Amino acid sequence: MDTRVNARQSMPRIAVVGGGVAGLIAAWDLARAGCSVEIFEAGDRLGGAIGAHTMSGVAYDAGAEAFATRSPVVPRLLHELGLQDLVVAPQHAIAWLQLPDVAAPLPATGILGIPADPLAPDVVAILGEEAAARAAEDLNAPVDGWAQEHASRGGRITLGEVVRDRMGQDVLDRLVTPIVSGVHSAEPDDLDMSNTAPGVFEAMLREESLARAVAQVRSKAPAGSAVNSLHGGLNRLVAALQEELLRLGAVIRLNSPVNDLGALDVAETGHPDHIILALDAPAAVQLAAGMVDLSGLDLTGLGAVHSQQETQHEPEAPAPGVALVSMVLNAPELDSHPRGTGVLVSPHVTEIGAKAMTHISSKWEWADAAVTRAHGPGHHVVRLSYGRVGQSSQRSLGADSSDEELLQAAAQDVGALFGVPIAPAQILEASVIRWRKALPQTSAGHAERIAALRARLAEEPAGGVHAGVHAPVLHMTGAWFAGTGLARVVPDARATAAAILNSAS
Repeated sequence: MDTRVNARQSMPRIAVVGGGVAGLIAAWDLARAGCSVEIFEAGDRLGGAIGAHTMSGVAYDAGAEAFATRSPVVPRLLHELGLQDLVVAPQHAIAWLQLPDVAAPLPATGILGIPADPLAPDVVAILGEEAAARAAEDLNAPVDGWAQEHASRGGRITLGEVVRDRMGQDVLDRLVTPIVSGVHSAEPDDLDMSNTAPGVFEAMLREESLARAVAQVRSKAPAGSAVNSLHGGLNRLVAALQEELLRLGAVIRLNSPVNDLGALDVAETGHPDHIILALDAPAAVQLAAGMVDLSGLDLTGLGAVHSQQETQHEPEAPAPGVALVSMVLNAPELDSHPRGTGVLVSPHVTEIGAKAMTHISSKWEWADAAVTRAHGPGHHVVRLSYGRVGQSSQRSLGADSSDEELLQAAAQDVGALFGVPIAPAQILEASVIRWRKALPQTSAGHAERIAALRARLAEEPAGGVHAGVHAPVLHMTGAWFAGTGLARVVPDARATAAAILNSAS
């Protein structure tokens, strides 16, 4: 008798609902351990917020393009997948900030625009001397009141209110808001402080200064670039995970939405022993409610996420979403990289519709080489992002806008953002990608709500309306559950897989 077969049959049967990165990573760890794994993905591709699109025969990232280097968890995963030799750092480290009255390089030291040195020349250049002096008051102002606020409000503290109190409105308006709205598609007053800037609030209480807290948290990050990616794009991570899962015998079902966990069967083995919900928040909560009692939990703010790439215009969508316009430019004038790796745009800049622009071929050497091979010297790849959560004015552009509207705006914005005129004839190719609410919105108190949800799942792993039949153990993971970015998604997904394996042993 083949003992390997018996060992595999004795391992738990896993159904992973959602084929984003979190689901794929958890599935891979479980499949490697010998579990029977089946992935159900509602869309026609894997990867969630990481995807690819092709221009001039070259595949570029269509969503997330880099990972933070503050933690070793992503490099460790890439090494396990054999991708370590593909890791690349940006060619240029400097990005720019576009304000109504000035365009300037982002300050060299800071977190989400919060300066570690409020009086540094690059900070003063953006804030002005008076506002910089106000920000520097943080270095001597007491912080005791914030500890009391945190305790009395159950941790429901926003990024915006902390920055405004410690450093002033100008820091919030001119540094933090442009970065946060570009990166998180949200306003600082709508974002949970601890979830958006992990460790900073706690360090502020210890260091008795927000600026010193930023410096202290930054000092723990590895030396070198703040972000890295993969040669050929971060989408190669998804391709590697898919290849590994198929090699290990996992079943991947695309175009397979799940509407009822009680009716979920895995191939040839019947009901699963464990179900991992690696979905957006509203879908995960809705499915879980049919199996676990979620009554009494505060689920506020868990409905503003989605990670389904859209390829068709859907005018009835309830939120603006995000639209990305990528372009190949014949523009030798950009060879000097006049805006470094790109530009983040303040919401107060009314003449520019984009919230951000990435100079892809300036940021990544492989993209520079690829567009040069395809078109010759002097050609560049750029990507402009449209759509801020909360924008509802008629002039706002986002995923609901037509291709014509987006392409027209991008043709105008690209020159304004580079500070050099770009004629329409210089745009050789353009591509529009839409994402519907691609980022989790972590409002104040998010961490506490997630902790309560985790506790409920642990207390009542299964039951409810399906208690009379086989009731699998339920788990949740994903960016909305763990936090935005691979540095937070990866360890949470792996911890989910480890918990299942520990229970099996």
